[in-house]
Amino acid sequence: MSSPTEPWRRRGLFWTPFLAVLGALYGLGWACARLFQPRRPWRAGIPVLSVGNLSVGGTGKSVLVRALAQRALRRKKKPAILLRGYGAAPGPRPLLVSEGKGPRANAREAGDEAVEHAQDCAGAVWVDADRVRAARAARERGADCLVLDDGFQRRRRLGRDLDLLLADFEQLADGERLLPAGPWREPWSQAAFADAVLVSGAPPGLKGRALRARLPKAWRAASLFRLDRSPQSLESWPDGKAVPLSRLRGRAVLALSGLGRPGNFEALLRRRGARVKSWRFRDHHRFTAAELDAPPSRAGIIVTTAKDAVRLPADWKPACPVLVLRVKAEITPAPPFWRLVDAALASKSSVEGPQ
Repeated sequence: MSSPTEPWRRRGLFWTPFLAVLGALYGLGWACARLFQPRRPWRAGIPVLSVGNLSVGGTGKSVLVRALAQRALRRKKKPAILLRGYGAAPGPRPLLVSEGKGPRANAREAGDEAVEHAQDCAGAVWVDADRVRAARAARERGADCLVLDDGFQRRRRLGRDLDLLLADFEQLADGERLLPAGPWREPWSQAAFADAVLVSGAPPGLKGRALRARLPKAWRAASLFRLDRSPQSLESWPDGKAVPLSRLRGRAVLALSGLGRPGNFEALLRRRGARVKSWRFRDHHRFTAAELDAPPSRAGIIVTTAKDAVRLPADWKPACPVLVLRVKAEITPAPPFWRLVDAALASKSSVEGPQ
């Protein structure tokens, strides 16, 4: 089963103008909604770092969030990751998904991204659409800094000491068109409110001034960094045993994913020498054993992402080995970026309450 084509990539005599009208209406609605947002954000009284994007899915947000939390841990801090919990079932909020010792909730209860964070990070993880309520709860449980996952759209609700904005290189090249005519949730002008911009998915070797020159003008003024996702480890599913990354080289691999931009995951596998065949579902898709028993083609190995692995049904009996690829964030240039992060972690955030 292949993931459906993104609406803005479809072409037709009437389809494109129709999407353009919907995009204009979306932009008007966005502008009206901004009028009702708080003028001054609430301050948590501890450092707050936010990672977000202006577009839908696939920019590397989750891997950067974990990198920030791990950096805080190395600085002897007690971070808590706060996220909305997309796809989670309704339930009591805020939900404590992890206290740093692995997940205490499953993907259905907390959402796949929250469980992935809980597996890969020794910090606390909280789920709540109300970030202020989650921030209060995390601080009461001992957190001394917060990392917001997908926090850019709510920047007027909860104050932050560092606002990082992610953008995909290919999406930037496609132009500025708001949903559903394009992938953008907010106009590009909002990039000016970020402390730094990280571009993912850029061609190999394109960085520094050369990368900046290839970006639209609206994105060139900010502090600019390049984000790459690189393989960190490979493990078998469901027992989690370590498998050498060299296992991929020269092998026919079926890349199983339910991602916003599955091509990035598949490109990682190809760079490790795998011969990749795609097996794509919708972003955050809840897999069933029946559909997984009917792969689109045969391969010696099935490889999936850590985010997708937490949604694999426990009763699935795969006909071939299933491996989980975990990735890490690589930022270029690294020294100035981590100085920016360390300064935010060391900041004396204003006392609790309105700014």
